[in-house]
Amino acid sequence: MDFKRIEWIFLIVFIGINIFLGIELWQTPTLLSAGTTPTQTDIKSETSADQITIPKVNDKQGDGYYLAAKVDNSWIKKAANQVSNQVENNTSENSISVHLNKPITISNNSKEAVKEVINFKNDSQNVYKGKNYVYLPELSEDGDYVFNQKTKYGEVFSSTARLHIIVKNNQIVSYSQRYVNDLNPVRERQNTISSKSAVNSLYTYSELPNNSKIVWLKQVYTRLLTVKGSAIYIPTWIAAIENNTSKTVTLKRVNAFTGTIIQNNIAADDSKE
Repeated sequence: MDFKRIEWIFLIVFIGINIFLGIELWQTPTLLSAGTTPTQTDIKSETSADQITIPKVNDKQGDGYYLAAKVDNSWIKKAANQVSNQVENNTSENSISVHLNKPITISNNSKEAVKEVINFKNDSQNVYKGKNYVYLPELSEDGDYVFNQKTKYGEVFSSTARLHIIVKNNQIVSYSQRYVNDLNPVRERQNTISSKSAVNSLYTYSELPNNSKIVWLKQVYTRLLTVKGSAIYIPTWIAAIENNTSKTVTLKRVNAFTGTIIQNNIAADDSKE
């Protein structure tokens, strides 16, 4: 009789322990989520405490592809046949240089000058596929108007897809151009992280130094690597971070698929050349 009573006690205790553990396991994901939420929502307060200024961000996700383009300079011949000025080509760099036979005078007013430079590049007799480039004020400076190639997938932020129009003494005198041919997806469309998540990644991985500010933040395609004669491009959040003391600006890259930092950041040729 005593043994049966002991067996019942052990059975009740065993059932009770299992119920307790079941409740704990059920609550754990909720508790973990609750613990991580403040990190997401308090990013502005945390960065403010570190004297880091960030632009307006949101939780809106986008999408994109892994894109590939063969390293192909066949466009150079087409460009030479299309534009009215003499073309100097550099097939090893997949680029061309054009010096205008008759320099074109533009306005002294900076805003008007930008419009006139854009009108120049949009003319197919001046620039091959000129309408496929968008103005990049972030990298442009006096006398050097910089443009990135745009595609149906998005803007390509890379030296391999860039146009530089050179102005001297208020005259367009020359330009250099690189162009990416036949950019195609190699995987199905995937979701990309939001601008808020990109800033969170930069802060979490200590890529936002104290006493700095994010001057601009944009999602583009950047060159990841070259494999078997093809360049691979991925959606990337690029942040321009300015040191408030030295005023130096550093460009950082965040993989828009994974949220990880691309450690080589912006290669020298992609940031300016």
